[in-house]
Amino acid sequence: MANRIPNEFIQELLSRVDIVNVVNGRVPLTQAGKDYKACCPFHNEKTPSFYVSPAKQFYHCFGCGESGTAIQFMMKYGNYRFLDAVEELAASAGIKVPREYSYSPEHGEYTQLLELIDKVSSEYQRQLYRSTRSNEAKQYLKNRGITFEAAQVFGLGYAPDAWDFVLKKFGKSEPERKLLEKAGLIIRKDDNKTFDRFRGRLMFPIEDRRGRVIAFGGRIIGEGEPKYLNSPETILFKKGNELFGIKKALQAIKKDEKVLVVEGYTDVVGLGQFGIENVVATLGTAVTSFHIKELFRTTKELVFCFDGDEAGFRAAWRAVGTILPMMEDGHLVSFVFLPDGQDPDSMVREEGSEAFRVRISEGEPITDFIFRVLLNRSNIERTDGRAKFAAEFGKIIEKLRHSMLREMMVAELSNRTGISESSIQSVLRPVKSETGVSKQTPGKATTYSLTGQFISILIQNPQWSKLAEDLEDVQILPDTNIWLLSEILKYLRRDPDLSTAGLVEKFRSSDYFGQVQLFASTRHNSSDEVLQCEFEGMVLKLRERVTAQKNKELLSQKQEYGEADLQDALQQLKDNYVLKKIAQEQRDII
Repeated sequence: MANRIPNEFIQELLSRVDIVNVVNGRVPLTQAGKDYKACCPFHNEKTPSFYVSPAKQFYHCFGCGESGTAIQFMMKYGNYRFLDAVEELAASAGIKVPREYSYSPEHGEYTQLLELIDKVSSEYQRQLYRSTRSNEAKQYLKNRGITFEAAQVFGLGYAPDAWDFVLKKFGKSEPERKLLEKAGLIIRKDDNKTFDRFRGRLMFPIEDRRGRVIAFGGRIIGEGEPKYLNSPETILFKKGNELFGIKKALQAIKKDEKVLVVEGYTDVVGLGQFGIENVVATLGTAVTSFHIKELFRTTKELVFCFDGDEAGFRAAWRAVGTILPMMEDGHLVSFVFLPDGQDPDSMVREEGSEAFRVRISEGEPITDFIFRVLLNRSNIERTDGRAKFAAEFGKIIEKLRHSMLREMMVAELSNRTGISESSIQSVLRPVKSETGVSKQTPGKATTYSLTGQFISILIQNPQWSKLAEDLEDVQILPDTNIWLLSEILKYLRRDPDLSTAGLVEKFRSSDYFGQVQLFASTRHNSSDEVLQCEFEGMVLKLRERVTAQKNKELLSQKQEYGEADLQDALQQLKDNYVLKKIAQEQRDII
């Protein structure tokens, strides 16, 4: 069994935390009437369309559709898991997170694995600094010019060249060994024998955005393959989702308003040693869409640093295909190719930090790089060469989802090939929508059915639920949203003091969560007084519909049983409603 946070605590937390303070501490807000606004942190925009409501304890962006509670904001903005977001908010409010038990083993193991990996990381560090067995690793750092202070900042350690170092320290029982295996620290063979995964390696702890060690990268000392070995994927660690050095780089990235993406662990450490701290490294993998999405959430300018050889150019070209669908108007991406035989660490040591900063600032824009690569493939002096160039470039342009950059690239393509812009546009596929969520502009209300409009107003004004206390039979109506309305009314009867945010969080594990968020973020143009009158009118209409539906069912019963048996039919109908209510109450208890 594993720890789970009780729902009652979630409601208490949302009542103790002010979403305005949570958001304003990360995204500066300005007051706009009774709400607050800012440029959205989740997509690029020049005019604010991101609104935070203190009354609802809810945020919504009318540009990209993102919305939610303080918990959802922490999950989206900080890339936190649900439990981590709750713990972070609870810590800021000075309250302790209680636990209850449920049959979800992954959650309990998550905490255990974090604690275990942290202990192992501390032991690796102790081995590097205090053990004579790490002399080779110390010499390697000295040869690379990595100082003791820099190694300490990044938590570097040493895994002794032994088959059972971690096993002896942390795997004395079978349950402990199973936990080590799930953390990726030991390997179990077919004959059930186990041994350490990392042996004789300089260890680089991989941290998440909160600074918690979740995995390791190990560099072999001396001869052996592979030169670099990463932890396997675990419930803590997804290789394509993580970046080495991200936690330590966040502050510098925001200060410099750009991030430098390199390929090696030692590049991050070496550049940091020279005062260039806005640096992260991929973990021996190609750049993924998750990397790009996460980095663009942190800054608008990405600079990728590659080796200047053929492998570096191929890596850059692969990155282009991943980056373009993630780009928005206002994003900047450039590539820096180093001289053959150099890497960022060696380059900064050779030319110094200031010269290296200039090199980074003069990177080749992604559009220029695309043109350069495709021009090398085609002879645009020939008609068929221009056609080939245009066709290949068209496939690249189609990856872009935002209009301004796409139009500029079409114009440049037209300029270089002589093909008219209208001709190019006519053969390009239309821009795909980047989100399935309906977009709204401030002041423009979404049109819903009566039930949908009623749900939207009720979620945003849960204190009005007392006006709808007699809608107990509303579930008999044939409407796609009736089940949701019935559930909302049920929650509000049990807890009339629920806030909008608290009500939304009730549906987090439901298939209706996204729909509830959309209802909660819909803008209503009427004043509160007028909106309440409209709401009361909707209550009357729903009552009329319930009555009409009952009469319809009675008429159906009458036609089925005949006039003589109508009283029996009425009694049976009443009995059916009683049975329905009993069944519903039983489901609620369960």
